[in-house]
Amino acid sequence: MNAPKVTILTPSYNRAHTLLRVFESLQRQTFKDFEWIVIDDGSTDNTKDLVEGFKQKADFKIRYYYQENQHKFLTFFRGIDLAEGQYFSPLDSDDALPPNSMEILVKSWESISASQNIVFVSTLCEDQFGNIVGDRFPKDPFVCSIFDMRYKYKIKGDKWGMGKTEIYKKMKLNFGDLAGKGFIPEGVFQFQFDKLGFHYCINEVTRIYFRDKDDEQSLANQFYDKKNAFGLAENYKAFLNTYSSKIWSNPMTILRNLGGYLKFSKIDGRSLKKITSDLDASEIKTLAYLIYPFSKFI
Repeated sequence: MNAPKVTILTPSYNRAHTLLRVFESLQRQTFKDFEWIVIDDGSTDNTKDLVEGFKQKADFKIRYYYQENQHKFLTFFRGIDLAEGQYFSPLDSDDALPPNSMEILVKSWESISASQNIVFVSTLCEDQFGNIVGDRFPKDPFVCSIFDMRYKYKIKGDKWGMGKTEIYKKMKLNFGDLAGKGFIPEGVFQFQFDKLGFHYCINEVTRIYFRDKDDEQSLANQFYDKKNAFGLAENYKAFLNTYSSKIWSNPMTILRNLGGYLKFSKIDGRSLKKITSDLDASEIKTLAYLIYPFSKFI
């Protein structure tokens, strides 16, 4: 059997009550050359039986894997290893896709030339009420880095899309150091996109984002919780090691992220030697030494 064009990955932990929505939106896709990988991250509900039932109804390939709980970040990269598609899209267990999502994303990729050095097609999200989440792109198509999207053009809000599987496989991460450490923000790997190429952004909605205000507030409150100190420190470190050259053009952005790195590294119990040795650029190391005595005020 030929490999599918696209792999869609859904990590799931006790989300049997929302997976039907994901499945039904995939079943309605106008483009069908995709596989859906569901990695059950230690669920205690009926996720396995539910997905087995989906297999009997689906007109696309479904693969189900169970593992002991490892959290979303490591589960995500297991999905990358398992992916057979040329393109790759992560899809949360409580989201849905409009019927033409896969068609829009694949057609966009097919319109892109290799000389453009594109690593990801980025699109808009809307909530369950049809409201666009965050900002639209200033033009369509719009080619930029993640850094410029956020700090130069100040485009806010969740975006979603499709990358090349081979690009994800090029990302360098020490999974041994990250295993068993709880929550790891996606920036730890997403910033690496800017080392590898550009985002191709279009003003099309390809993801429906289901979340009520109470959930959103709860997640925002938990994100910067001290219990997540390890992952947050790693996220800030990844930012600094990716964008250290921006110290001259965007000094305040780098300093704010350095402050976050120092704060959560200290909460995580890291020594100054460990904190600085993990930074790649000599300028950022020097700044870390200078700011460290004042980091208790951050």
